Amino acid sequence: MSRWDAGALAAALGIPVVAHEVVDSTMMAAEADPRPRVVHLAGRQRSGQGRHGRLWSSPPGNLYATIAWTAEERLPPAVLSAIQVAWCEAVAGAGGPRTACKWPNDGLVAGGKWAGLLARRSDGPEGGRLLVGLGANLERAPSPEELGPDAAPAAALADHWRPWPGRSAVGRLLLAAAVDVLREGSAGMVERLARWPIHDALEVGARVRIEDAAGERTGLYRGLAPDGRLRLATERSEILVSAGDVRRVRPIT
Repeated sequence: MSRWDAGALAAALGIPVVAHEVVDSTMMAAEADPRPRVVHLAGRQRSGQGRHGRLWSSPPGNLYATIAWTAEERLPPAVLSAIQVAWCEAVAGAGGPRTACKWPNDGLVAGGKWAGLLARRSDGPEGGRLLVGLGANLERAPSPEELGPDAAPAAALADHWRPWPGRSAVGRLLLAAAVDVLREGSAGMVERLARWPIHDALEVGARVRIEDAAGERTGLYRGLAPDGRLRLATERSEILVSAGDVRRVRPIT
């Protein structure tokens, strides 16, 4: 099945859903849609968007979606971390495999990346909206050639979930979990982040290296602050990091 059932999804989620066979990117489609709350889905993307302008490989059989959401409050950086936790719990609750969260926006299964999230603001004449991009390898993981030489190993959720419920059922599960996080707002995100350590792919105290707009910094991982920022203990002090690439530093033996 290459096309999503937009009508059934809209009824389940309680917001309009637009299903595309092929689109440049669901992020671009949602940004061009003036409705305050809407979901755009695609069977495939020509130019899927990842973090820092990277290309998100988009083979068929997976979930590519963007939720446009307007709210009275300005949602904190914790939104992506809260959705990660919601996805871990939704998958486990439906009988799926154990998955893990890797700050700031990755989902892991059996050590491979199966999900990635992206969020940015879009301000227009009708006010500001949050665009939340959702990418999940449901039935196919991109090959190393599709990902490029510097990308982390990929995994498909179906390879670790038996019996596999099917792309439609799991896609609906993940979309509903993400919409629930947005509906709950900041208070619900704080509650979800309190459960982050249960699903964290990193151990508190691990030595990590973070690359962000400020450059490269190394220190000890101290988990997440209540607003979703990463706590990094350096030799001088503890700092809070809003976004960046984090990697574990292996000790020299």
